[in-house]
Amino acid sequence: MNIAIIGSNGFIGKHLTETLKRNPSNNIFLFGTANQSVLNGPLPYSKIDLSDSEKISTQFANIDLVYYLASASIPSSSWHQPVLEIEKNLLPFIKFLDCISQLQVKKISFVSSAGTIYGPTNEKVTEDSVKHPFSPYGITKLTMEYFLDHFRIKTGMQYDIFRVSNVYGFGQDTSKGLGIINTFLEKILNEATIQIFGNGEITRNYIYIKDVAELLNLSVLNDLNGSNVFNLSSDDTLKINELVSIMKNIVQEDFKVDYKENRHSDNSAIMLDNARIKAALPGYQFTGIYEGIAETYAHIKAQLHQKN
Repeated sequence: MNIAIIGSNGFIGKHLTETLKRNPSNNIFLFGTANQSVLNGPLPYSKIDLSDSEKISTQFANIDLVYYLASASIPSSSWHQPVLEIEKNLLPFIKFLDCISQLQVKKISFVSSAGTIYGPTNEKVTEDSVKHPFSPYGITKLTMEYFLDHFRIKTGMQYDIFRVSNVYGFGQDTSKGLGIINTFLEKILNEATIQIFGNGEITRNYIYIKDVAELLNLSVLNDLNGSNVFNLSSDDTLKINELVSIMKNIVQEDFKVDYKENRHSDNSAIMLDNARIKAALPGYQFTGIYEGIAETYAHIKAQLHQKN
């Protein structure tokens, strides 16, 4: 199978590439906006321009499955400038789908956002629950999902949608404003203080990056001639204050908690039902929150010591 990964230099992209490499029958082609790949090894890498249909037609001529991990924003970045979501994310995505749907691409695997498309929830939501996105980021992600279904009906190109919860783990770039667990750990080690927006009662699901990469592999394992939607979430749903308590039991450093005014772009609570993805991979064991945070903490600390 010829597999393309768009966003291969990103956090999820790097881990997904390593997971897919384990299967020698996967022919992997990497794509990103940078001039070169951050990964060492012989896998072919190409710079991609989603608006250049002619070049994409050549680059993806023999691709069977596309992983689309690219995003030019985060939930807070487009809150005051929603047009950016249309210009930077939605329009390039539609142009790309229009192009590859005319090729032999059988399926596109799309990473969506579980934390924003449903809106605030007081009970567990399944993939079929009503959606109430209120942020431009979530509205756009859900719109992109709808366009995937449009092209399925129009051209027969299938899709897998993975609505990923809050990902954490080694190798995450927190400078973009994503990754509360990694951000907290870095702040604890560098500044001995963490900031929480609001009262810390915001509820989120947290999933370790190794689990995300393994579960995204479902698109390779499953039939390319069908479409699926999954909540890609673990069994660990916690309030931020509970998360901080766990960290206090893991880290060796003392730290302070500084509570700030809440951000309007933050979802107050999201609880996800992950029964469907569990059924797709029976017996799969998620990395527990204690184990995942401990591994991430050890990795970040080791990197800090190397720099010093």
